[in-house]
Amino acid sequence: MRSATLPAPSARPTSPLRGARAPALDGLRGVLVLAVIAYHLWSTGDGWHVDPGSVAVDGFFALSGYLITGLLIKEHDDRGRVSMPNFYRRRALRLLPALVFFLVVWLAVDLIFSNGQFLATVPSAHGPGHPVPWMTGLEAVGAALFYVTNLMVIAPISHLWYSYSPISHLWTLAVEEQFYLLWAPALLLLLSLRRRSATLITIGIALVALLEPWAWTGSDFNRLYFGTDTRCAALFCGAACAYIGAADGWRWLRRLWTPVLGLGVVAVLVWSSWAMRQESHDVNIWIIGLELSSVAWALGVVYLVERPWGLMARFLASDLVVAVGQRSYAFYLWSYVMNTWLRDTGPWESVLVIGCTFAAAEVSYRLVEVPMLRRKSRIGQPKAVHVDRAEEPCPPVSPQPARVLAAP
Repeated sequence: MRSATLPAPSARPTSPLRGARAPALDGLRGVLVLAVIAYHLWSTGDGWHVDPGSVAVDGFFALSGYLITGLLIKEHDDRGRVSMPNFYRRRALRLLPALVFFLVVWLAVDLIFSNGQFLATVPSAHGPGHPVPWMTGLEAVGAALFYVTNLMVIAPISHLWYSYSPISHLWTLAVEEQFYLLWAPALLLLLSLRRRSATLITIGIALVALLEPWAWTGSDFNRLYFGTDTRCAALFCGAACAYIGAADGWRWLRRLWTPVLGLGVVAVLVWSSWAMRQESHDVNIWIIGLELSSVAWALGVVYLVERPWGLMARFLASDLVVAVGQRSYAFYLWSYVMNTWLRDTGPWESVLVIGCTFAAAEVSYRLVEVPMLRRKSRIGQPKAVHVDRAEEPCPPVSPQPARVLAAP
């Protein structure tokens, strides 16, 4: 496998915060989305004692918070201002076309195969789901387009979803978009402050976000699992790391021999993967796993950016892993529904799910995403520039039926 050219240890890191692509971050997306797909595909019932899918979601959140914050800081440093209209145009071009394409296809299948139970089977459930009437499908599509899927799962209204949404995996996209909606304008205020003061404030916000889940331990687990305020810790940890990195505060990572730090991050993530499977036994353990996962992923992103010559960064920057990462948004959209549609199709189920997911994702990526990425890269630029795939949404993890609105 041919690897991307990487700098020597003495070279300045290729960080998106300095206007350079970091191939390892594309590769990281690839590994994270594969963890989610594997968990949905093979964690039937209680067969797994770990939850790599939920931990992977925290990884996407941390990466998104880091990149979005860093790119806005860089725009302010380069131009003396940040254009919010351009920011939201780029976000819309990156996310909406592929989302609309997915929703149109899904709704068409729902209408054609009305009342088909296969449309709403939870991938890790023990039985089929409810049929999906056309009104329920329209409600689910509307929630997705307005980025409120997570709120609808927390407090379903009327007959919405009949206790389960077959596209509830879009809750993670809703959390990220709500974060963008609030955090980007808040950054305008922070960027008017001294860098040190803004960094300390961002760290403080991240600490509050880490503590927020403890305020909801007595509530329904759906409130804790899907709440924007309870799941945004990784986003703000990534944002805080970006602020520190913008001031070159991670330079010590380039000078010191730090594989032990990298191994420590991996060990914490492995433990968190176990802890986040314990929600039905001890919600306190689940929260601790969420907190440690959020911090570990933010530090892991920094580690990859500041040490691109390391073994892990070199693996993640290899061509195949990067290619998967570049298609992670398409995998995010399609993998869960392929898992519902093709569940219980026999011994070839895994092959069918993976094959159809990759095929649908490739169509979406080639025909929808790439043209939109080219247009997105021209927003606010005087001339054509490289296609920037730095700002990516995260794939989903839909919890087990026992911790969501249960399917029969």
